[in-house]
Amino acid sequence: MNLPWAGRAKRFERLAVPHFPAVYRGARGLSGCVAADDLVQETYLRAWKYFETFDPRTNCRAWLFRILRNVWADRWHEIRLELPLTDAPEAVQPYYDWEDEFLNAEFSEGMAKALAELPPEYRWAVLLADVEEFSYQEIARILACPIGTVMSRINRGRRMLARLLRACENSAASKPHDRVRDSDV
Repeated sequence: MNLPWAGRAKRFERLAVPHFPAVYRGARGLSGCVAADDLVQETYLRAWKYFETFDPRTNCRAWLFRILRNVWADRWHEIRLELPLTDAPEAVQPYYDWEDEFLNAEFSEGMAKALAELPPEYRWAVLLADVEEFSYQEIARILACPIGTVMSRINRGRRMLARLLRACENSAASKPHDRVRDSDV
């Protein structure tokens, strides 16, 4: 028995599934580890739903990042008016075998903090260019803006990120370290 979606599933597995770690890394860089799972799940659900519209002659990774951006924007619009819960219990996080690859390339605490402080349009541009290594043309398609805008956002984003990282380093260096005094011994 030949099922009509069997070929589609094989194509999806061959074209879209290999990009899962990159999409997860991008989602985690944008929203942190708490929301990344949901963003990636919704991204792949939409990718499956609209997979027939994907042109295999184009870049599937860029197509998935475009979907991720749209999912992130939809979620951001939905939750920006919600109040955060402060007393939520800490849930046990599942472990996936592909996380090892990601965790080896995880951002430092200072970098993650600086990225979180970047305005979203600059954060997207910097992450897509410097972490995911998309070309300017691919980033322009993902963000739905002209290449000149992409170049400007990357340049400004990198400069803002450098300033934020320097400020983070300076604040860490200026914190007093606990010293043992002779009178304490």
